[in-house]
Amino acid sequence: MSRYIATRAIRGANALVTEAEKMLHQALHEKGPDTPVAFPNTAYYLPLILGMTGQQVQTIGQLEPVLHHARKLLHPMPSDRHWTPYLGETLDSGMATLLAAETIEAIRFVYQLQ
Repeated sequence: MSRYIATRAIRGANALVTEAEKMLHQALHEKGPDTPVAFPNTAYYLPLILGMTGQQVQTIGQLEPVLHHARKLLHPMPSDRHWTPYLGETLDSGMATLLAAETIEAIRFVYQLQ
């Protein structure tokens, strides 16, 4: 795994998780934690979050632990001085990105932005 790829994956994951946290904070403030969240025309929970974490998200408030988990998956940027394998950190960043992206899409449906 190259440092170049790892750096960009980690940087992108941090940005997306931060964006999801801001959107969630706004949605909690404006809509409340008990507002239902789901994708239209589906009879199941948010699929990626359910499949990867086992959490059955039904309300905006239930997205908080998901983003907390995503935040814990993030790592600091790789050092310029020492080469280390970055595969684990990059994979964690990818998972954090997926969790944040599904959170963002779910909140967009709450606001009918889809």
